[in-house]
Amino acid sequence: MRDGINNYDMTRFASKFLTILENDEIKGGGNMKEGDEMAAQDKQAFDAGLDTDTPAGTFDDVPENPVAEFEQSQKANAVSVLTTWVGSVEEFIERLNGLNPDSMSAQLHRTDCGSIMSDVSRSESKKISRIAQDLSSLGEALKQYLLTAQNKQESRDQV
Repeated sequence: MRDGINNYDMTRFASKFLTILENDEIKGGGNMKEGDEMAAQDKQAFDAGLDTDTPAGTFDDVPENPVAEFEQSQKANAVSVLTTWVGSVEEFIERLNGLNPDSMSAQLHRTDCGSIMSDVSRSESKKISRIAQDLSSLGEALKQYLLTAQNKQESRDQV
């Protein structure tokens, strides 16, 4: 049993739903014009059921949902923060192990043999590369979260 619905209930519901769909298809052949006529009839019936002092368009205006707006702003804020983090991580990767002459790796590889920087290069180059690789992995993971958030938003927009 999951969420209060067992398989028997779902089977009954599915068979009833399929029966209704099949009857609608047989009856109307899936004609959209018939659906439009039914919507017009529903609107007329709704308008007829209103009190005499209630204007017909009173219920057409649905107020915004403040909870949904708050959740949307939180998600947008989270995406913004993640985007900033990805940018910072990528900048630091470039600073550590980038191709530009100012990166730590490039500066260490250009050092003279007898200097203290050559000792640093000899002992720390692998650490710098490993840290850059770990940061790259982190950056890619953060990008995956951003893509997931964008895909969820696009699927909501399509509904």
